[in-house]
Formats: sequence, structure tokens, C-alpha cells
Amino acid sequence: MPDLSARSRPTHHPTRGDERPLVLVATLVGVLIVAASLLRHDGDIAGLIKFGAGDTVAQRTAHVEDVLGRDVATVDLLGHDGSMFFLQALDPFYLSPDEHAVHLDRPVYRAQRMLFPTVAGLGGLLPGEVMLWTMGLTNVAALALGTVAAGRLSTRLGGTHWLGLAFLLNPGVIFEFDISGAGILAFAAALWGTLRLEEGKHRQAIAWFVAAVLAREVMLLYLAGICVYRLWQTRRVPWLLGGIPALSAMAWAGYVRLRLDSHDGVNEVQEFGPPFGGMLDSIENWMDNPIDLGVVAGLIVVMPLLILRAWQRPNALAFGAIGFVLVAILMTQQVWWRFFDISRAVAPIITAYVITSFSDRGPADLRATSEPPRTPDDAGVPS
Repeated sequence: MPDLSARSRPTHHPTRGDERPLVLVATLVGVLIVAASLLRHDGDIAGLIKFGAGDTVAQRTAHVEDVLGRDVATVDLLGHDGSMFFLQALDPFYLSPDEHAVHLDRPVYRAQRMLFPTVAGLGGLLPGEVMLWTMGLTNVAALALGTVAAGRLSTRLGGTHWLGLAFLLNPGVIFEFDISGAGILAFAAALWGTLRLEEGKHRQAIAWFVAAVLAREVMLLYLAGICVYRLWQTRRVPWLLGGIPALSAMAWAGYVRLRLDSHDGVNEVQEFGPPFGGMLDSIENWMDNPIDLGVVAGLIVVMPLLILRAWQRPNALAFGAIGFVLVAILMTQQVWWRFFDISRAVAPIITAYVITSFSDRGPADLRATSEPPRTPDDAGVPS
């Protein structure tokens, strides 16, 4: 007879009371990041958005100052992603593309990531000065959401919900917050999609994955890993799970190209190139910067270790994060040059490795509990 002891062993799921400390810690970390930015920029919340001060972006920053009716705190040279998301939040549906979108460095590429600026700007309804604050508040909420989801996934793997801190304290997540990027919201949505899928709530999982890919289109690779895991687990192709989010991203991409009157979206992508090319081109810079060298070396070591752990202890989170190993291999020097950028680009690798490695349940236990009972929520929705 098969050993049913693993299947009968109860799985602990944290209560809302258990998760309150996680939410509190996540909120505190978010507030501290905002406070640190305010201190660095003389109390101007615009410092968190990272508007540039260089000559090549002077027109963009001047436009923002016209919109706000005041000067804004800036950083050196080009600024960073937050400045693009602020421009998008002013008109997230590109109803007047010649007003704000014209100042984006790569309009079609930037516009593909629509969810964060849409949420932060309440669909473009909020005044610009308020949006400076709501961008930070949106990422505070995303920190809490992602930490809770990571904690619940940890308990499903037999670990403690405190391993949810692997999301919150992920360097890539922290750096993403500091530039008001969309990656936190995208990763949090992907974790909730993974959690709902593991709970058998397939419709909710699909909705969360739609949100993830609309926040950051590269989350399609995370979803691809999830689909491979489901195919291996159920021996059925998860058409709806993979297809609906992908079609949503394609539909938005088509709309953006119509509104921005551009057919050069692929040419705007500068972050991908030949395999390992970005790594090799960045070695000289790492050697001159010990911190970059140490962090990047650690990240490079973790990537094959994640693949090994996914093989030893197969689970949806690890399979999803493996897609970012492919992302890392294809990243150009532009991303690999500094640990600040590469850690943001492949943040799911770090969180997935920590949770998979430090959860307690063994391979046999994972297989025994990997397929949850079907619920009314997923009736009629193939997995």
C-alpha cells in the first residue's frame, strides 16, 4: 500500500493574526525608504521618483516642473524608471500622447508596463502633486501584498510564514522601491497568482497573472515556468492559465502601438542581447568595484542553485523563478554593469531560492500535497 502519512500530515496555514507582523514590517520598511528619500532631497517627495538633471533629459524634467508648477528634486544624469512612470500616470491610457508620452525615452517599451502608473494615478484622475505620493504608497501596499503571499507560499512548502521576508528584504525589491519602479507590484501579483493556483482557485490565479504581466511584461517568463510546472504536474496543457494573461499583454501592446503611432516597439528594447554577452562585457567593471563583484558573484552562484533546488524540491514558485535565469543570461551590459540594476531585473530568483531552500518539507511531501482538491472556484476552468 502507498504511504499516506505525508498526505495525512496537516499543513499549517497562517491566520490573519499571524500575518499582521509581516504586514507591519513591510509597511515600516516602505515608510523608511520614503523617509530616507525625503531626508536626502530636502523633504521633496519628487526625489523618490528620480527625475534626471542631465542635459539630455532637461526637457523632460522641465515638462514635469511645468505640470507641477514648481521645481523638483533631481538626481544626476538621466534619472531612472520612476520619472517615466510618473509621465505615464499623468495619461495612462494615452488619450493625449503628444502631451506627456512624447517625453518618454522609449514610448512603446515604457507603455507596455501599464498597471503601476494606472493604479498610482487612479487612471490619470489624480493631480500630479498627489501622484508623487501615491506612487510611493502603491509600492508600500505592494510590499505588504508580496510579503504576505510569499509567507503563505512558504507555509505550503512546510516552512514558516516569516520566510515571506525573502520578498521584502530582497535587494532587488528594495532597489526597485527606491526608484519608484513597477517590479514590486508585478512580482507581488505573480506570487498571489502562484498562491491562488496552488490553492485550486484558478480564476483568481489567472486574474493575478494578468495583473503581473501588465505591470511588467517579462513576467510572461515567470508564467511560462508556472505552466511548465502545471503540465508536468497534471499532464495537461494549461491553456487558459497561460493564454489569457498572454493575450491580455498582446492586446494592450496592440492598443499602445495604435495610440502612439509606432511600429518600433521591438527596436526600443535595449536590455536583451546574445546569451552571456552582458556578463562578459561587464567583468572589467566588476573587477574595479568590489561591492558589484561580490553581489553579482553571489547572484550568479544562486542561479544554478535555484535550478538544482527546483529539481530536488519541485514547486510552482521555483519553476516560475527559473524563467528569470533565462532573463539573466540574455541581459545586456546595460543591466549587468551594476548590481543595482541586475538585482532588480531578476529579483524573483533570490526570493524563490531562499523560500525553496529554507522550507522544511521534503520532495515526497511536496508531491503528496502539490495538487489541491478542486473547488467551485475552478469549476469549468482547466488548469
